[in-house]
Amino acid sequence: MSERYPYRAMDDPRATEEIARRRAQFDEAVIRFRGELLRYLLRRTRDAELAADLTQETFSRMLVYRDAPDIGSHTSLMYRIAHNLLLERQRARHRRHASQHVPLSLAEPLCADEPSAEEWADARSLEQSLRRALIALPPKRRLAFVLSRHDGLTYSQVAATMGISVKMVEKHISEALLAFRSAVEE
Repeated sequence: MSERYPYRAMDDPRATEEIARRRAQFDEAVIRFRGELLRYLLRRTRDAELAADLTQETFSRMLVYRDAPDIGSHTSLMYRIAHNLLLERQRARHRRHASQHVPLSLAEPLCADEPSAEEWADARSLEQSLRRALIALPPKRRLAFVLSRHDGLTYSQVAATMGISVKMVEKHISEALLAFRSAVEE
C-alpha cells in the first residue's frame, strides 16, 4: 500500500478513474505546453539544442508528479522545474569557470576607459533605489513584474500563473514601471 493512496486503485474503480483522469490532464498539459516551454527555454539559453534538452528534462522531472492529486497548475509546475534547471546549469557553469580564474599577478592593468569610482557609486545608488522600489511594490504587482521581466513570461502566461486577467497584468507592470521611474528621478 502506498502512503499517498490509502487504498489500492484496483480495489476501487473511482480511484482508478481519478488516476486515469489526472494522467490524462497531465498528458494534455505536456502536449499543449511543449512548444511554449521550448520557446521560453530558447529565449533564455539562445541555443536550440540545449533548449530541446532542457525541455525534455523538464518533462522527465514532471513525470514524478503525474499521479499527484494536489497539483494546482501543471503550467506553474512546468515553469518552476524549467527555471530550476536553468539555475542548475548556470551554477554548474559558474563552478567550471571559477576553477579557471587567472591570478592577479598575471592580470593586465585596468584600462583607462573603465568606469570611474564616481560612476560606480552612481550606478550602485541607482541599483539600491530600484531595489527599494521593487520591495515597496504591493506583492501581486511585484510578482507580476518579476514573472514578466525577470522570468521572461508573456503577459498571458503571467495572467494564467497568477489567476488574473491580462489587463490586470498590464496594469501591474505599468504601475511598477511608474514606481521605478519615480525612484530614479528622486
